[in-house]
Amino acid sequence: MNLLIVEDEKEILNGIMAGVCWEDIGIDTVCQATSLEKALLQFDLTRIDIVLCDIELPDGSGLDFLEWVKEKQPSTVSMIMTCHEEFDYAKRAVSLGCKDFIVKPIIYGQLEEKLLGVCREIAESQEKDRYQAFGREWMKQISGEQESPLSTVNKKELIGQVKSYITAHLKEDLRMEQMAKRFCISADYLSKLFKREEGIGIGDYIVEERMFLAGELMKAGGASVSRIAYECGYDNYSYFTKVFKKRYGMTPREFMQKEARAENGNLSD
Repeated sequence: MNLLIVEDEKEILNGIMAGVCWEDIGIDTVCQATSLEKALLQFDLTRIDIVLCDIELPDGSGLDFLEWVKEKQPSTVSMIMTCHEEFDYAKRAVSLGCKDFIVKPIIYGQLEEKLLGVCREIAESQEKDRYQAFGREWMKQISGEQESPLSTVNKKELIGQVKSYITAHLKEDLRMEQMAKRFCISADYLSKLFKREEGIGIGDYIVEERMFLAGELMKAGGASVSRIAYECGYDNYSYFTKVFKKRYGMTPREFMQKEARAENGNLSD
């Protein structure tokens, strides 16, 4: 993910560069510009995902730049830096589609937290677009609109994408309708296709994956049963225990005690 900082004061620019742990928040490249002219040039040279812009710049207003970004690069997320006395300008920036604003003097921890939230939103949006593009390709194929053999998507590939999505989102509320929407296909079609290809209903598959993850987390140790239940997508502890016992033939606590005894036995050997 690429970020552009537009700030004419070198001291502030250097402080931001040194004060934020870019790798931790998922920023791969940080570009810099000390004027609007240089900022526009950066957009020609690099794909910019996030722009962090000062309002007052030597060759114009950062708000005018935000208007240009909104019109020409609508997928880029904008954030501004402002002083307390410029609060009205900050409100206008938000009305232009600016995601957030940072008040000077900058608290780097606060900036890092806000950038982390923006990066997560962008990643989620990109993931959604990727799955939808895959689903649209599939629907074109089965409707006969897609004739090129180079771009065909077979059933195994589609189901593989669905399974990958499930594995990556076990913690979330995985509903058939929402997953089908991700892939731009109907819930009924997804349900039938998954069952036909995998020999198991998609709901049962999700449970199996969650129980496998729960078992692995318990073997690893270091987490409570309630935390493991939460990480596997269960808010109701009693229901998690019921499902787990059905899968493993014992309660989560019994399972953890068994693993602990086995571990102690291995250590004594």
